[in-house]
Order: sequence, then C-alpha cells, then structure tokens
Amino acid sequence: MARVVKPLTDAQIKNAKPKDREYKLFDGGGLYIAITPKGYKWWRLKYKIDGKDALMSLGVYPETSLLRARNERQRIRAMLLDGINPQKKDNSSKTFYDIAIEWYEVNKNRYAESYQETIMSYLNNYAFKAFGNTPINKITKEEIITLGKKIEALGYLETLKKTLGTINRVFKFALSCGYVDQNPMLNIDRSTIFKKHIKTNYPVITTDKELGKLLRAIDNYNGSAVTKHALKLAPHVFLRPYNIRFAEWSEIDLDKKIWRIPAEKMKMKLPHIVPLSSQAIEIFKSIQTITGNGKYVFPSPNTHIRPISENTLLQALRRMDYTRDEIVAHSFRGIASTILHENISVHGIHSDAIERQLAHSERNGVKAAYNHAKYLAERTKLMQWWSDYLDKVKAF
Repeated sequence: MARVVKPLTDAQIKNAKPKDREYKLFDGGGLYIAITPKGYKWWRLKYKIDGKDALMSLGVYPETSLLRARNERQRIRAMLLDGINPQKKDNSSKTFYDIAIEWYEVNKNRYAESYQETIMSYLNNYAFKAFGNTPINKITKEEIITLGKKIEALGYLETLKKTLGTINRVFKFALSCGYVDQNPMLNIDRSTIFKKHIKTNYPVITTDKELGKLLRAIDNYNGSAVTKHALKLAPHVFLRPYNIRFAEWSEIDLDKKIWRIPAEKMKMKLPHIVPLSSQAIEIFKSIQTITGNGKYVFPSPNTHIRPISENTLLQALRRMDYTRDEIVAHSFRGIASTILHENISVHGIHSDAIERQLAHSERNGVKAAYNHAKYLAERTKLMQWWSDYLDKVKAF
C-alpha cells in the first residue's frame, strides 16, 4: 500500500531550518523540497520514465513557490502520460528563469557561499523581474539593453556590470545545452553602450558637525528596523558593507565582545577580529530581539535565508537625503580611518593597530595569516574610544 503523504504548507517550508545534513520534506506525487545545510531550499520531482527512476529540479524556494512547484508537477505528470520526456529540451517553453536556475544549480559550488547569495540577488532583483517568465530563446538584445539602462539610471554601475555578466553566463550555458541558437549578449558592446564603472575614493565626512548630523539622521531613520540597526552599527565597526550584510549570529560573541569574521568573507581572504564596543554590543542586543533566531543578523525582508541586498544601506542613505557625492555605505571606513589617524595623539593607539583594524593587507601574506589577532588589546581600546567619540559628536 502506497504511503499517504500529507501536503506541505508554506509555513512548514518557511520555518524549516537547516541541519547538519540535507533532509527532505515531501508534498506527494514525487514532489519534495530538499533543505541543505547552508539553508537553501531546492524543489525536486522524482518520477519514472521508461521504467527508470528520474529526478528533476524545479527551482529554489521562495523564488519557486509551493503553488508553482505543484503546477510544474501537474504539467510534468501530464507530459509523462503522453509519453513525453519532461527533461528533453523544449526551447519553446523553457523560460529564462528555468535556465538560470538550472545554470545556478550546476555551477553554484564554483563560488563561495556568500557570492552564491550575491549571484541570486542579481537574478532576483533585476533579470527575473525584467524577463524571468520569457522563453529564453525569445529574449532579445534590446530587452537586455533596456534592463541595463534601468540599472544604469539608478547609478548602480558595479551592479550593472555584475548583472550583465551573470546574464551572459546563463546564456552561454543555454547555448552549450542547446536551449538557444545564439547568445544575444555577444551582440551587445557593453563598453560603448553603458557608462564605465570607475573606482574612485569614497566620499567621507570628517568634520564633527557634519558627522554628528549624519549620526542623528541615522537615529531618526524611519525605515525598517533591520536596515536601521545595520546603519547604526556601520559607523562603529567600519567594515566593508558586504561584511555587515553577511554578518551571522554564529560569528558574534556578545559575552566576549568579539566578532570573528572567517577568511572566506574577507577581501584579503584572511580571518578578521572586530572588538565590539559597549555601543556596538547594545546595537547587537537590540537587533537580536528581532532576528536572533535566524542565521543572519540583518536578513532580507523577503526571506530569512538571505541577508539584506547590496543596495539596502545605500538606498537608506538616499532616503535620508544624502547624495552619492556626500556619502555611500563604504564611506564609514574612510571616515574612521581619517579621524583615527588624525587623533593618534589623543587616543594614543599607533597607526599599525588602526591599519590592522581596517583589515588592510600586509605585504607578507604568510605573516598576515598568523597576525589576524595582532594588537588586539590596542584595537579593543581603539574601538571603544571611537564609539565614545561618535557619541560625543552626535551630541553636538
């Protein structure tokens, strides 16, 4: 007698937590969702064709909803009844979304976990919204250029470069697999159609008056609580925005007042220690009441298995009426570096300790690998002095 499977609910899937090993939640009819140790939730459909077991990927939750996965199950079962192999390439029905997810699943292990999240953000935030439901062999270069121009108009030139690069990789995969006859990206001269992203020094605010004004504006920010806490933390730790976005509760030790960031999350691929001031601890304790049961300190409002997007902090600063020429999310590092170096005679911490806290690289990579905790006592004192300084200028 066949086992009776109780259908899944959205709440079950949403609340399913990762474990040490991959496990499955079954919906019936061969459909199940696999939860990986990293928190990904992949839809799978098991079926038989020509007397043999077969397995098919139906995408990742929540991008592929429970309803969509069930509809796909029904569509595939109908194909099987008609004697059609559902995995035989059908260029007329495969959408860009379908192929992008297939490409991602095949290639995701080539990238670090943190960058896997970034890739999906380019697809979810831009490509899928523009032509995710369009058959991949119907997408034109004009549609891709239109998407690129929309991103360019927002001023996100680095995002534009990475999004187009991801779309190109999806089309190269589709071409190799026979889903398309040509890659429309090859007919787009990105160097002449779009503005070039030129890396420049980030703008910094170095006067007490303007810095105090910025800190007060952050305190009065009326957006989401998660974004507000990330903004409040950024000046106190002067890390790259990426490190703040991908902060995990497992890295934070509130009792020891330490944040340990693993090497794979750092630009120089070396582990980094951030001593936490009493002010930073209070910010973490406050956000812990909101997100403390999840993986990320600052999760996306759409799904707890991903952090806030790369543009969240930048957009928040724009909502506070700060222009790109005045400040960006990366500016907090420059602000701290400038003021801390200018005040060495006041706080008494030498330049080497400041540079170490900024996670600037040493020329000797082997030496740097063993020195991530160097000057820790001085850096602990430095971080508390800096947070006290921020409180002082905020009160001006």
